[in-house]
Amino acid sequence: MNQHIANRLVELRKHAGYSQEEVADLIGVSRQAVSKWERGESSPDTDNLIELARLYRISLDELVNGESLPEIEQTPSEKKQGGTVWRDDGMVVEIKEGEISVENEDGEKKIYDREEVNRKRLKEKRINTVVSSAFALLTVIAYLVLGFTLKNGKGWSCGWTLFLLIPIVSSVIEMIFYKRLALFAFPVLIVGIYCTLGMILGLWHPTWVMFISIPIYYIVAEKVDRLTRARDYGAIKDALEDKKERR
Repeated sequence: MNQHIANRLVELRKHAGYSQEEVADLIGVSRQAVSKWERGESSPDTDNLIELARLYRISLDELVNGESLPEIEQTPSEKKQGGTVWRDDGMVVEIKEGEISVENEDGEKKIYDREEVNRKRLKEKRINTVVSSAFALLTVIAYLVLGFTLKNGKGWSCGWTLFLLIPIVSSVIEMIFYKRLALFAFPVLIVGIYCTLGMILGLWHPTWVMFISIPIYYIVAEKVDRLTRARDYGAIKDALEDKKERR
């Protein structure tokens, strides 16, 4: 693995306040695998890169090519106690062994239980897995029904676009959990609409112009996500997620 990426994974994990064991549990791999990635001895596959990007709430491009994170500020007493403190964008985020505290620029402070944060992330991941798996099964059934009932084989030739709904549903769940429009699988939706219109109605042209909306969507979504996070401090679920959103 590129050593830059390995170092990047270490930086992201430490700034998020996770241990290697916690990262392994949250993305469903072994601690040894995470350790090898961070030492540059092996590389995470595409699926694990996506999971890491979701965990740290950044894009794949930011995960691989992003700049170094701001240096962590620690006093000698904090280092001795194992605490980590960020002072950034008017926020003070402190992570200790058992708790996380967030103080905004107005002096309002909130304290979160670190174990509860991790349990919440695992619960959300399990919910997404169960719902996505159930929806995938329903999609297979719907595809078979269309294939056997529609004449001229159109059910088989056109019904495959139903499978594009699986990643779309999964991304909607992620978007709801994290309140981020940028997590929605908008390109998959556009591909599904384009292929469906093309195969059923023959509208391959000029519907291809829909693809222009993909970069526009993410530009707008990122701006909305930033404005929402900056405006609503009370909507911050926990210090870890807030800090990762700001990256």
